Amino acid sequence: MSNKVFKRFSDLARKAEISRGTKDSIDWFAKRIRKGKPIKNIEVITDGFKPKLIEPGGMYVYAYDPKTKEKLPFYDMFPLIICLSIVRGGWYGLNVHYLPPSMRARILWEVGYGKMNLAKIAKALTLDPRTKPAMKRYLFDHCRSTPKYIPKSEWEIAIQLPFENFVNADNKKVWRDSRSKM
Repeated sequence: MSNKVFKRFSDLARKAEISRGTKDSIDWFAKRIRKGKPIKNIEVITDGFKPKLIEPGGMYVYAYDPKTKEKLPFYDMFPLIICLSIVRGGWYGLNVHYLPPSMRARILWEVGYGKMNLAKIAKALTLDPRTKPAMKRYLFDHCRSTPKYIPKSEWEIAIQLPFENFVNADNKKVWRDSRSKM
């Protein structure tokens, strides 16, 4: 892997003898990664990851400028989404940034993401009522960078990285709002 951030956390997990893809590793990454400073440069996250056609169940990151941003109470400029479905002009995605970090890990673990194919992950997330506040529609022509694909083997790191970049609200307000809608 050529992404320095992901490699650093992978190396730390290896040194701590954490087996990837386990409940312990998800918990370990949740405690370790969120202690870092927020990442304000999207290239730090996307470096080394390849563009890939967006498909249900895949995880992607990109810069985004919403069409109706003036009407939104807040929005995320750097969505980290799991695609739920493809629709005309774009897709529906579960932007994990709208969920508190501990909830992100819990939901992914509980839906069994490690044992499912991508389409089944998308279906399970769509049916989980806790994910409703994080479901958003994205338009192709409002992406400000090419979506980069995050392999499933890196999800436990990706969901914890502090690079959510909300406009008109801070993280705590967004997460409080999301919890109130569950």
